[in-house]
Amino acid sequence: MELPVVLPVKPNEDAVKIEIHEHLPQAPSLVLIFGSVRSGKSNYVSNMILNPSFMRGKLDKIVLISPSARNDDSMRFVIEDENVELLEEYDDEWLKALLEYQRETPVEERQRLMLIADDALHYIKRVGKGSGLSYLATRYRHSWIFYYVIVAQAYKVLDPKIRTNAGAIIVMKLPNLKTLRDMDEELGGFLNNQFMKLYVYCIFDQPFSFMYIDMKQNPPKVYLRHETPIFQGSWLIPEPSVDMNSILRAEGETNANQHKPPVQQDDKEKETEKK
Repeated sequence: MELPVVLPVKPNEDAVKIEIHEHLPQAPSLVLIFGSVRSGKSNYVSNMILNPSFMRGKLDKIVLISPSARNDDSMRFVIEDENVELLEEYDDEWLKALLEYQRETPVEERQRLMLIADDALHYIKRVGKGSGLSYLATRYRHSWIFYYVIVAQAYKVLDPKIRTNAGAIIVMKLPNLKTLRDMDEELGGFLNNQFMKLYVYCIFDQPFSFMYIDMKQNPPKVYLRHETPIFQGSWLIPEPSVDMNSILRAEGETNANQHKPPVQQDDKEKETEKK
C-alpha cells in the first residue's frame, strides 16, 4: 500500500494576477490602514487608486464605502474617477448581492475588485446585522476581491478576525499612546519586540510618513513607507539609536494637549491676575 504522502498543490497557471512592485501589498490582500486625523490616510488611499506606480490600471473596479468622501477635498479626484463607485450608505444586502454576482460570473469574466471601507466603522459590526464587512475579512479571496482595504484610527476597534487576517498593515501617526500600545501588544511578538522602535523610526518627526508591515512574509517584513525594507526578524539597516522614553513622553504630552479644552478669555484673564 502506498504511503499517504501530502503532495504540493500544482500552481494554477490560468489564475489572473496583477503585476505590481514587490514593496507593495501583493494581491489578494486585506490591507489595514491606521492613523490619526490628518495623518495622510486619505492621501494614501488616493495613491492606491490613482497612482500608476500603485494599482492604477491594474483593477477593473474600485468600490469606496465612505459617507464622508464628498466632504474630503483630498478624495475629490477619486470619486470623479470612472472606475470608482462611491457607496455613501451601506447594508449587508448590497454585499451579499455583490458576492453572489461574482461567484455566478464565469471566472474569465469576473471583475478584479478593490473594496475600500473608509470612515465606515459604523458599518463594520462584529456580529449580527451589519457584520458582513467583518466576515468578509475571511472570505474576500474567494470572490475576486483583490484588495479589501479598511481605514481606521484605533487598532482594537476592529474585530479580531479582521486583525488576524491582515496581509498588510499601514501604520501612520497614531492618535494616542493607547493605540500605539495596543498595536505593540499584539504585533510586537511578530516583530521581535521592536514595534515601538520601528514606529518611532518611521514616523517620529516625519510628517505624513508611515510604516508598512508585510504580514504575508514569515517573519513579517517592515518597510519605511514602500521605499526601504528595514526589518525582518532583525534590522536590515543599522539599528537606530532612539531614546524611547523621551519620545513616548513627548507623544503623551502632545496627545494630552490635543484633548485639553480651549482656554476661554475670562480664564486667561484670571490666570494673569493670579500671576
